Amino acid sequence: MAVRLLSKAAYARHRGCDEKAVRKAIAEGRISTIDGKIDPDVADIQWAKNTRARADSKRTAGGDAIDAGSPLLDGETRSSGPDSAPGAPASPGYADYRAMREKADAEMAVRANLRDQGLLVGRADVQRGIFDAVRAFRDAVMVIGQRAAPRCIGLADSREIEHVIVDETRKALEGFEARMAALLPNKETT
Repeated sequence: MAVRLLSKAAYARHRGCDEKAVRKAIAEGRISTIDGKIDPDVADIQWAKNTRARADSKRTAGGDAIDAGSPLLDGETRSSGPDSAPGAPASPGYADYRAMREKADAEMAVRANLRDQGLLVGRADVQRGIFDAVRAFRDAVMVIGQRAAPRCIGLADSREIEHVIVDETRKALEGFEARMAALLPNKETT
């Protein structure tokens, strides 16, 4: 069986990359040559093993016969069962993990920017704020009886007693509302 050898330019066309990348891979020893020519089958395997995929690479897993654009990470194995047909989804490779990491980094940067602008707060801060607000509401409601009782002494008419209780409840809730409104940002800044 004769070995089919290609020139550097022909191999670059075969890979769908620039000839400069092929020359660089040869110079760095990532792919080997035979008298200046390249065996594409051997070089594809060496390329996949020795070359790191770029994050902006348009190459997809399963695009080449050996997934040259996405070498396997430690512990990964190529699937070779009935579900490893050419149309079946391939296991994620280096490029996929790198893209996921870059997406996570971008999301973290967005959250950090929002936090710096004061538009994003932590869960613990929100929970503490809710607890403090509910406690302040409880305190405002609990004093209604203490404030209304002295005013109800000597009153026999239920409407007058009701009026006193409603008046004290309104005062307590207005005070609570004023305290909460003081904590809110100005409408001009939101």
